[in-house]
Amino acid sequence: MLSREADACFWIGRYVERAEATARMLDVHYHATLEGVPGMLAWESVLAIADCAEDFHKHHDQLNERTAIQYFVFDTSNPGSIVSALTYARENARSIREMVASEIWECLNMVYLELKEWDVDRALAGTPHAFFTKIKNAAHLFHGITYRTQLLNETRDWLRVGTFLERADQTVRLLDVKYHDLLPATRAGKPEIGGLGVGGPADIHGWIAVLRSVSAFEMYRKTHREGIHPAGVVDFLVLNPIFPASVRYSIGQTEEALRRVSGTSPSSPATCDPERLIGRLRAELNYARADEIIVAGLHEYLESVQKRCTEIGGSITKTYLSYQ
Repeated sequence: MLSREADACFWIGRYVERAEATARMLDVHYHATLEGVPGMLAWESVLAIADCAEDFHKHHDQLNERTAIQYFVFDTSNPGSIVSALTYARENARSIREMVASEIWECLNMVYLELKEWDVDRALAGTPHAFFTKIKNAAHLFHGITYRTQLLNETRDWLRVGTFLERADQTVRLLDVKYHDLLPATRAGKPEIGGLGVGGPADIHGWIAVLRSVSAFEMYRKTHREGIHPAGVVDFLVLNPIFPASVRYSIGQTEEALRRVSGTSPSSPATCDPERLIGRLRAELNYARADEIIVAGLHEYLESVQKRCTEIGGSITKTYLSYQ
């Protein structure tokens, strides 16, 4: 496989995952404003998760549901918007149509053409939830078609590398920002209640919103029957080995796909920098404990994981995908 072809597959996976993650995030935060969370607080959290507050305020004077949805969904000047991400995914797929199943191309082309019929006025005129569900379902369709039709070859592996590396990064960003939003000790000098416990119903609702942002609420309840609390959410979203959106699972899937690309067996030593970097992170996640992470500093830990995901992505590009 040529480097440019691997690069296209890698970024198709990342862009589709990014579009879905953005749709989930916006959907949950929009409903939070309807249920009593101050709108400014909710949308500021979205800007913090996406790390784009400065760019947003270059284009918009006010932050509200209309400007937030315009910026994160329809603004083509924002490379992280849903429209931009799915456009980039489609263009990458178009450049390698001979390597992906025709159904994969048709899926991406279909959602791209459908999005052209939408704007912020139409999204708000109906129910934004219905629009965001359309985006999430398109991403699910893409993954299902890929699973059903694509050969178990390098094309599929590079799609998975991009998908799961992006998923790990998105989960870390979401959890880091919302952890600081929700800890009672960080808000208006309000004392924290019960050590790692939350401060009241609003905080419980906030942690539920975090879980719903990655479609983890139901699976969390099946795993942590003691109820919603920060340490449990951290354990589930960071360290759970079998939940598809957890950081540990996503990093594990990324490493396995990379080793298939390089032909390195799971039990063999790493043969290149990307394998070493991701193998080290996976090992640390395998043996970490949620209570130890929180005591040592959750923000610092998540920030470190996020930087390492960025470092892994850069190393993958340098080792495999650079072709200039």
